Amino acid sequence: MKVWMIATYKINELKRLKNNFQNQDLEYYHPKINTKKYNSTSKEEPLFPGYIFIYSEIENYSKIKFTKGISKVIRFGNNIATLEDDEIYELKKIESESFSKPIIQKICVGQEATISEGPLKGTFVTIASLPNKDRVNIFLHILGNKRRVTAFLDEIKL
Repeated sequence: MKVWMIATYKINELKRLKNNFQNQDLEYYHPKINTKKYNSTSKEEPLFPGYIFIYSEIENYSKIKFTKGISKVIRFGNNIATLEDDEIYELKKIESESFSKPIIQKICVGQEATISEGPLKGTFVTIASLPNKDRVNIFLHILGNKRRVTAFLDEIKL
């Protein structure tokens, strides 16, 4: 009986992983959603970054586990994590709805966020103002002082 197994993949090897699954005739599902950030165009991104679902027999566990690009197959003790067909159907429904009506990520003044890239990655900041579609002014706390700086919107993680 085929089941949907859950696995994590190496982020930089997604394309390679998909090619390996096609070469092995394994069906997989990597859900993506269409999101739209404040004052910008819509963008496609993974619903579960780092996770992929593989539809296969449980007996193919070792084959999947050692596929190049797979980090690990999720397990709970001796049990392999699986999803039901109706759960995958719901994810596909969410995915298709997001492409007809993008999910809008709202950002507002006073909201707390973190910096997602660069030397200050992981630093907590506060949104100060929204000057244009690509940049945002933030309050950055450095050495006990609050500084107002401008950052690219895609460098801020809400």
